[in-house]
Amino acid sequence: MVPVATASFALSLDELLFRALNSAGTNAAMDALMVVITTLGAAFIIVLFAVPLWWRGYREATFDFLLLLGITVVLTEGIKFLVGRPRPCTGVLPNVRTLIGYGCDAEFDPSFPSGHASRAFALAAFVGLRFRWRAGSAAYAFAVLVGVSRIYLGVHWPSDVLAGALLGVGLALAFEFSSKRLGGYRRMRARILELIPHWKRPA
Repeated sequence: MVPVATASFALSLDELLFRALNSAGTNAAMDALMVVITTLGAAFIIVLFAVPLWWRGYREATFDFLLLLGITVVLTEGIKFLVGRPRPCTGVLPNVRTLIGYGCDAEFDPSFPSGHASRAFALAAFVGLRFRWRAGSAAYAFAVLVGVSRIYLGVHWPSDVLAGALLGVGLALAFEFSSKRLGGYRRMRARILELIPHWKRPA
């Protein structure tokens, strides 16, 4: 009985948090802000971080980030289809608030875990591990906003976002630990980077 009661409480809390964030500040300005944040947390995360990083000459860090991002995407999608959890806006809950073009009609995969959250938190952890703590703090703040935007738009449960965040941070930590200790990986990275033209920033 205890496990059943615990599971029931977790589901109730998940729905309670979802309702609170999904209906928070329902106005045009908030809607626009959440759309911008969730869009930046998607594929644009590559442009926002990887391109400037490469342009500044951090070739190894850019390579590592893109590989980490690829691993995160593949594992997240694998878990999604393995678990098969329906999104709240698919009719699981009544009266879920969504925006046209940003609800379940724009999603092709299951709900758990959040891909936006796993990518954003993988980026945040990577920045925190590789660069200054202030940059990492800003990246974590952005990641939190991305997670909130997914709930606000009605496409994810809070537990989806939490699981995505833990997955992203965990993968970043594992990647950072492994990449510094695997000589074979460092040699492979160096060979690949040698094949890519290296331009210098204009003075």
